[in-house]
Amino acid sequence: MFMRMRKKAAATTFAGAVAAAAILVGAPAGHAAPASMQSVTQGPAGASFWVDVPYTVPATAKAGDILWVQQRSDAPTGASGWNVIYVSQIQPGVMSYVSGEVFVPNAQNSQARNVVLWNHPTAGMTDDCAPSRETLGDENGNNAVPAVQDLINAGDLVVASDYPGLGLYGPAYYMTGDPNARASLDLIRAVRSVPALSASANFVQYGWSQGGQTSEHLDALAKSYAPELHPVATALIAPATRIKALTQISMPLPGPDGYMLMTLRGIQAAYPQLKFSDFLTPAAMEEMPLIADGCYDPWGATAMANWHQPGAMAPGSPWSNAMTAIDNFQPGGTMPYTIFQGSDDTTVPPSLTQAERTVLCKAGSPVQYNEMAGKDHTTIVPVAAAALPQWIADRFAGKPAPSNCPA
Repeated sequence: MFMRMRKKAAATTFAGAVAAAAILVGAPAGHAAPASMQSVTQGPAGASFWVDVPYTVPATAKAGDILWVQQRSDAPTGASGWNVIYVSQIQPGVMSYVSGEVFVPNAQNSQARNVVLWNHPTAGMTDDCAPSRETLGDENGNNAVPAVQDLINAGDLVVASDYPGLGLYGPAYYMTGDPNARASLDLIRAVRSVPALSASANFVQYGWSQGGQTSEHLDALAKSYAPELHPVATALIAPATRIKALTQISMPLPGPDGYMLMTLRGIQAAYPQLKFSDFLTPAAMEEMPLIADGCYDPWGATAMANWHQPGAMAPGSPWSNAMTAIDNFQPGGTMPYTIFQGSDDTTVPPSLTQAERTVLCKAGSPVQYNEMAGKDHTTIVPVAAAALPQWIADRFAGKPAPSNCPA
């Protein structure tokens, strides 16, 4: 949600790279031996790594179990990168395979490595849009994981889940919060199951847009779902946290745009009893197949008036109830936050992020809110990327967290 991504044509450029990555093992010449995942089952080469994943998880599998891995060829300098297929309990009692990526410093370490979890923004709804199926740098030469080189240089182990259903068979739970948060926690469990990686239970997470929603849901459920892990701090970049408010902002606009169609599809994945016809008009429903035509909104917004049903979000309606349930989570209040927000962001308006700061402050978290004049939903990311490595390092070091929570 909430960022313009590349078209599917750009998303396919990784096919050759993963074919090469699948046969790269060990460290590049002239580098120290990498922390290795070679003890784990090696998956098939190329796109088969994702395509050949079984549809069902064995009944004996546990959250965090690794099916197989594949080494990447595009890791940051001084690191090794791996694609991972692992098990996640994406909903209570529902086990699924999920894909993700892991970047590990090659330098030798004498103690457990701190873990940094990246929760990604909107990537699309088709499997080839999954971040692990693309090169780490985007078409503009930017890293798709902000500040990843600085984090590697600091000795951190960087992990990023694709979230359920993105990259692998099954529906994508776009903007549903908990399933994506569970998948992110289970990827940390997965890397901790590999002794050679020396992954600590301590982790800092950061997320942009949809990834902000994932991060806050993770905060809310980490203690009950993964009590063996220790979330140290959270950074949010223009967080698209409250799906009901964001949907209501979109409804008066001409549409439906790609984001809205993706949102409805993702929420229905978690609440299969929902009917699109209760939200969309017949003409708008004709646009639904477009979400399979690219990784996000390559067709642009459909300029259609009255594209949703008059009572689509009426109190007590099925869609309103589902979004209320998604938004009904309680922040843990046990760790510090920093938030980066652009004043010119029309996708996630500053007023929503300011309200989220209030929620976090009331829960008991120290919160440093940074609103940058002239920045929008995309241009705020480099600002955050420049500031976050030191902020993350300070949190791992146990330094007091800055806060500007209202008195």
